[in-house]
Amino acid sequence: MWKKHAAALQLLARTRCDIAEDCVQEAFVRLAAVEPNPEEPVAWLARVVRNEAISQHRRDDRRRHRERIVARERIPWFQNDNPVPESETRAAADQLEESLKHLDPESREIVVAHIWAGLSFRQISQAFDISPSAVHRRYQLALRTLREYLENTSCTKKI
Repeated sequence: MWKKHAAALQLLARTRCDIAEDCVQEAFVRLAAVEPNPEEPVAWLARVVRNEAISQHRRDDRRRHRERIVARERIPWFQNDNPVPESETRAAADQLEESLKHLDPESREIVVAHIWAGLSFRQISQAFDISPSAVHRRYQLALRTLREYLENTSCTKKI
């Protein structure tokens, strides 16, 4: 189950936090301990990963706030004046990542869960505790929003 779903669940967690691997590991540890086994283990894992990512994001926000307060008084150690040129693949991935940031967090999670994690709308609805029809509507709206954003930024590749 880890080999089949871990990468997709990590991608789902990355929509909310920076340490997706920890969220996924925590979800699998909880799955091993839960009694009785969930009816839909993949949807259950997605929900636990999502909740853990939200919690981690909140912890990170609090930490960043504390760090900003301290950083105001310090001089930066490093400055990167000559960034390494990116390949076309990296540039496209960055553009997609940037376009996903223009979606609200729930829509972004639905897109990632459906496209990259391969969850059905029913599984997403169970994981995120919203109706399947709401999942479908948000997914369709998110795709329209992404298309419009990418068209406005002169992206030649269509979604």
